[in-house]
Amino acid sequence: MPHRHALHDVAPERRRPAVADRQQRGLSAWAKLARSLAEPELVAQVDAAGTALLDALVGGGTLLVAGNGGSAAIASHVAAEFIGKCILDRGPLPAVNLAESLSSITAVANDYSYDETFARGIAALGRPGDVLLAMSTSGTSRNIVRALDVARDQGLLTIALTGRRGTGLAGRADHVLVVPSEETPRIQEAHMLWTHVWCEAVDVVCQ
Repeated sequence: MPHRHALHDVAPERRRPAVADRQQRGLSAWAKLARSLAEPELVAQVDAAGTALLDALVGGGTLLVAGNGGSAAIASHVAAEFIGKCILDRGPLPAVNLAESLSSITAVANDYSYDETFARGIAALGRPGDVLLAMSTSGTSRNIVRALDVARDQGLLTIALTGRRGTGLAGRADHVLVVPSEETPRIQEAHMLWTHVWCEAVDVVCQ
């Protein structure tokens, strides 16, 4: 017997319009969000964070990236872009996704606490001149907050990406960039936009 899951019980008349509806909602949200992301103050903040990141890499620093769930996937994507390339060929740059190793994450969570999952990696790998790029759509992830504190104590440049609810991160990092949205998908998409912009800039500068 074929495996059944929740979608099997959803009537066709409910399934068919769902994608079209969500696409329209997403496009409408992005049209509004794009205008907000283009506000001069936020643009200047993103430029400043990206320039600081670029300067750190030029100075020989390593990029450490951290996030939970979907943000962990973005962290992996970002690290891969710097090790590989984004739009133009160049030499590899040192970048580490702190969520990449399941063994390390589960060992630290089991032996210490989940709050320490990224902090231990930063304590082991981070050096003055390196960069921590930490992402939390809510801004309240305790392991991200802890990671930012440890990174600053160790002399790393810290960049935090969050959403509208994450204003509590203000002062917790050298650069706190807030996506003006409370929708997790839109926040994460904006984080990808910003990190792609930074990586594209690195590619261009390294030519």
